[in-house]
Amino acid sequence: MNASAIKNQISKDNISKKLQIIFKPQNAHEEMLSNEIKKKWGRNIYSLFWKLFRLILFLGLIFVLIYPLLFLFSISLRTFDDMVDPTTIWIPKKPTFARYAEAYKALDYLLSLKNTFLTSIFPTIFNVIMCSLIGYGFARFRFREKNFLFALVLFTLIVPPQVTIVPQYLQYSNFDFFGLMKLFNKHAGINLLNTYVPLILPSLFGLGLKSGLFIYIFRQFFRGMPKELEDAAYIDGCSPFQTYIRIFLPNAVPAIVTVFLFSFVWHWNDVFEPTIYLNDIKNYTLAMRLASIDNFITGSAQVFDPIKVTPPKYAGVILVILPMLILYVFAQRYFIESVERSGIVG
Repeated sequence: MNASAIKNQISKDNISKKLQIIFKPQNAHEEMLSNEIKKKWGRNIYSLFWKLFRLILFLGLIFVLIYPLLFLFSISLRTFDDMVDPTTIWIPKKPTFARYAEAYKALDYLLSLKNTFLTSIFPTIFNVIMCSLIGYGFARFRFREKNFLFALVLFTLIVPPQVTIVPQYLQYSNFDFFGLMKLFNKHAGINLLNTYVPLILPSLFGLGLKSGLFIYIFRQFFRGMPKELEDAAYIDGCSPFQTYIRIFLPNAVPAIVTVFLFSFVWHWNDVFEPTIYLNDIKNYTLAMRLASIDNFITGSAQVFDPIKVTPPKYAGVILVILPMLILYVFAQRYFIESVERSGIVG
């Protein structure tokens, strides 16, 4: 090999080495880029799988919660043929709203709706006013019997109303406020049965349906408010009651909304106490009419066909809870925020 050939060979080797040096980092960069893309795809697939899992879980929980409502609505649209047809599972073959007309008539809807509203709104308003005042006292004042009295308030939560219903019934059948009527009129008292007074009057004194729970909610909320607000109100010359009205109550909107909605719904659905105190059918609430809707549909307390009675009966359930569903649709945002801020969810 001559010198020129050796020189050319050396030049080729150098070029080859330079090319290796040039292309090797590029291949490494491509490999690193490929690995990064694979990792990104892996993360995207994991994220997509997790979102899909949460969506399936969420839909499953929603179905469990609204399953009774969907079942009621499906049955309420069925005809007699759909009821006896075993192939009809969810969607009726001949859906009809005629069952709602039957339920509307059986419930005497407008009159019962008015009665239910009267027996729900007044106890609710009194519960908000009185329970907030009592809760304010437990939260901001110190006195010797406070813990004992508050324990009695909590005790009312575990005492079922069936335990005290007999003495209450006797009291309202011969009502005499501290014996004043007997003292001045020489009468034994007045009969408040078959009126709405026994359903409303206990709430006026903080003794209504679930009042112990509402007192507890207000007490916990007022305890969380800073003492500086109270001190500033006293320095400005406010009395304790003025401090409650001007400072504490306007800031207790979350607790007020929570108590109002809970109290209104529970009074709306209550059957036990209205059944005890109300005898005249004109005073019946929706819940009372619904409890006996079989009789109102068939006109008999003994003879009825379940296949014919069930669709209008379920339509009646939908009509009874319809105002509550509408209320929830418009107030659910305030309700959720109020429950969170009042500390009920922990």
